[in-house]
This record gives sequence, structure tokens and C-alpha cells, in this order.
Amino acid sequence: MKIFIGICFFILLSLVGCGDKKGKEVSEVPVIRLDPDHVDTLKVSDYFSHIDGFVLRDSIFYNIQGFQEFPDKYIMVAADNADLIRRKRRIYVFDKEGDFQQTLGAVGRGPGEHLGVHNGLQLTDDSVLHVLDNTKYLRYSLNGEVLHEELWLPASVRLRSAGTPIYVWRDSLIVLSTSDARSGSRKMIRWHKRGADTTHIFDIYSLKNQRIIHSFFPRKEYADLILCNALYEYKDTLCFYYDKDRIIYQLSTDRAEVRYRLDKGKYDRLQTREEFMQVQGKEVPYRRIDFEHCNETDKYVIGSYYFKGKFYIFIYDKETEITKNYRWVNNDLLGTGTEGGIRWFNWNYGLCFKQDYLWMIAIDWIKVMGIVKGRSTAEEWERYCEEHPDFIRYYNELLRDREDEEGWDTEVGSKLFILKYYFK
Repeated sequence: MKIFIGICFFILLSLVGCGDKKGKEVSEVPVIRLDPDHVDTLKVSDYFSHIDGFVLRDSIFYNIQGFQEFPDKYIMVAADNADLIRRKRRIYVFDKEGDFQQTLGAVGRGPGEHLGVHNGLQLTDDSVLHVLDNTKYLRYSLNGEVLHEELWLPASVRLRSAGTPIYVWRDSLIVLSTSDARSGSRKMIRWHKRGADTTHIFDIYSLKNQRIIHSFFPRKEYADLILCNALYEYKDTLCFYYDKDRIIYQLSTDRAEVRYRLDKGKYDRLQTREEFMQVQGKEVPYRRIDFEHCNETDKYVIGSYYFKGKFYIFIYDKETEITKNYRWVNNDLLGTGTEGGIRWFNWNYGLCFKQDYLWMIAIDWIKVMGIVKGRSTAEEWERYCEEHPDFIRYYNELLRDREDEEGWDTEVGSKLFILKYYFK
């Protein structure tokens, strides 16, 4: 009897120990809290020390997907056309004066050529540029020399995934992604449901074996839902926010590990595709949070979301584990204050992260400087011009363009102003 009681007591202790361990693991996952009911004004100088700026000239591009600075050049990936059907992603090269030089890599179907760039701006530490189109994987030097070329999808290989190549992993694996854009018709709803049993959000394709070796997040889990997923890269780690789970995962070649959990509070609700179709064209006060974008540095996780049609920014501090939600921006470093603040601090206009700084696109630099000038006295404006000579030089250049060029368009022109915000 004593032996029996002892065994039972040991088993009970083991069960309690297992429960504590599981609870501890769950509690250790950092939580990012999205709360549109408790928001502040983001003061730019709280996170950034100063801002630089410059102009890119003599090329027309749209929907910037990546931007990076090198000692002798700037490289950018962007679309070459405003039309969603006709557009192709190209690699644009500018010198340090901001003048357009060339598109990197020949465009076409021949050797060393590509038909578009599906994986954004992806480089390795040795400054080798990786390019994926629908059938090819190429590596270029920063001078445009073709270093490597191979077909990633030979005609003999049939994939069960309709995914688009989005990422080169360790030079031998390709990540394919099936888009889950919001459906625009009931026909698309039926298409999503029909493919739910066989497709995933991500497939890992092996160049060596010419086949899919692993898949993540089966579509059948969310065939009836509209999800606001998001993908980003942090230090060569592919991170994915899966809206169904409210979790940011970090992906390895064979598993998805929990990195962060999102708490949407009382607005944690997913929308079905049928509901989405019913409210199209109607003014409906959505009472849910729609996740938009996310990225990460060593100090912060920074992202954005929509609530009731309004844009919000969140910043999660890794050290304090506190999330701050922002509805407005006071750009005290730029000098615009709160006027138009979130318009020029908005991911929709091409926010690009690095560890020490981020890039932003100023859609209308003339208007930005006009706001600063309008808020300043004569003495303050004179001091601003002395402290920011590059801002004023480019401002005057764009003013001359507007006077010289008939029908000059500030939204889509041959010049684009780029801002570089330095993290503290």
C-alpha cells in the first residue's frame, strides 16, 4: 500500500511539474498588445536622433519594395508600371548624387535575364543580389555581373502549389507563397474553398531535389476567412504573422516557432469571406483590428493596423515589453509638427527597415517644406535653412522643376524624395 501511495504521489508531482513547465513556456512568449482605445501621439524624436534626405532622379517607378544604400550607389526594387496587370518589378541603380544609372540585370527571357523580381531586395553579406522570377533563380554582383543562373521550376516538375517565389533560403531553397488577397467576387470565394485541401500559405522548394520538401499553414484551416497576414525578414530569419493564430512565427526549414503573440483585446474578431462580400461599398463601422504591416529591429517591433478605417502605428519595446499605440505623429525632427504627420510617417508609402535607421518616401516634398515654412517665423525659417541645407537645396530643385515642367505631378514624377530616419 505504501508503495502504491508513493507511486501515485510521484505521478502527481510529475503531472504538476509538466503543467508548470507548459505554463511557463506560454508565459515566456512576448505579447504585443494592439489597443486603439488607448492611443498617444508618436513624437519622432523619442525614437530617432536625426533625419537625412536626398532625391532620386530621372526614372519613374511605383510601389517600392526595397531600398538600400551602398558606398557608391543606391539600389531599389520597384514596379515599372502603375497598372497592376502590366507591372513588373525591376532593380533600379542610382549613383550617390541620386541620378539614375541603370536597371540591374537584363530584362528578358535569355541567359542572364529575368522577367521580374519576386523576392524584393535580397542580398547576402558579400553584397550578392539574389533574384527570383517565375522560373529562374539568378545571382548578380552589385555591378550587374551574372554570378549564377538556374531554373528553379523545370518544365518536368509539376507543383501542387500555385505559389509565387518570394524568398531565397540558404542559396538552395526557395519559399513559395500563395496569396490570400481579399476576394473581389463570389467566384474567388469558390476558388479559395476548392483549393483549400491541397494548398498552403508557404511551401519550401528544394533546388537540389526539384521538389517541395515542406509546407506551412494549410489553407483548409482558414478557407472561409479573410486574413490580414504579414511577412518580414529579420537578420536572415523569415518571420510571418498568421492572423488566424494571432501569432508571429519564425520559420525554419521544417517548423514554425512562436516568436510573438498579438493581443487585440475586445476587437479580436476575424471576418468571413461572405461577410466581406456583403459589406462591399457600404460604410460599415468595423469593430475589429485589421493588421497591416510589421517589421523588427534589435530594439523594437514596429507595425501598423487599421481600425474603423483609420490608420494606427504600434511600437513594441523589446527591453520593457511595453506596446505603445499611436494614432497621430508629431514630426518634431522634420519640423511639420502634427500637420500631415501620419501622412509622411506611413508604411503605405514605402517604409524600409534597417537596424540603425529606416527609409521613408516623402510623396510631396514641396508641400512638406511649405508646412514647415508656414509654421515658422522668418528667423525660425532662416535657422531651419541653415540647419538643413540638403532639405532646402532639394526643395528649391523641385520648385524649379514645377515651374519648368508643364503638368508636373507631385505624386508620380521623375524625382522622388527619400528620408533616412536614424534610430537612437
